[in-house]
Amino acid sequence: MTVKKFKLFLASDVEREEQWLTEMSRKGLHLIKYRLGVYYFEEDPNHSYVYQIDFRDADDEYFQLYKDTGWEHVESFIQKFHYFRTPTNKESLKKIYSDSESVKETFQRMVKFYLVMFFAMIVSQIGLILTWKGYVFQIVVVCFTAFVLIIYLYQFFALKRKIDYYKKI
Repeated sequence: MTVKKFKLFLASDVEREEQWLTEMSRKGLHLIKYRLGVYYFEEDPNHSYVYQIDFRDADDEYFQLYKDTGWEHVESFIQKFHYFRTPTNKESLKKIYSDSESVKETFQRMVKFYLVMFFAMIVSQIGLILTWKGYVFQIVVVCFTAFVLIIYLYQFFALKRKIDYYKKI
């Protein structure tokens, strides 16, 4: 049976998302698909997995590296976020790209990706500014855009803190 759960995580909370997915798996719910905050799980109380999420452009060699070290590819979202799992009872459980330099580089890739999206969003609002008449719809769009900008700024601040942390290690 497929179970759907809605939960939002920011990219800077990737470790919390991994922990949550691992906890869901301990409860017998195993990730099979992810779409914009909706997680699709398959019920099976006989298994338990540990999850890992990686952010990067991927090719066959990348997926083969994970497979060779015992990680099963579950899902990819926007061809950047890749979800992997491995059985909990595995003896030599080791995350790939877990050294501080690799983790720092992952967060730096996230910053670059989200900067491009951030500037695209800003540019897309130029028409609104140029045609401003004070309509209710325009005010709603400006409020929504301001909310998204605040989330982006928080995201950049959180990612910067993580990058700084991993630089020190």
